[in-house]
Amino acid sequence: MTGDRSVAQQSLAAAHRIEMPDPDTLTGPQLEGWDCALCGRRLIADQLLGTVAWTCGSRTRAVELWVCRPLCAERLEGA
Repeated sequence: MTGDRSVAQQSLAAAHRIEMPDPDTLTGPQLEGWDCALCGRRLIADQLLGTVAWTCGSRTRAVELWVCRPLCAERLEGA
């Protein structure tokens, strides 16, 4: 992952003032990018929200979180 991409990943969350979800509260499909990390619906069109550190056992890895495109209506109403 390049430095430029990291900045781009954080900009969607920052632009909409979305707090990154706690990866420990997400389901497997949300962590794997199949379901939206915010609303939990199956992703058909997606966009990258950002990257979080997720720990399972003694292993920590960076996980990209994907969200609905256009952004979930529930999140826009709450912002």
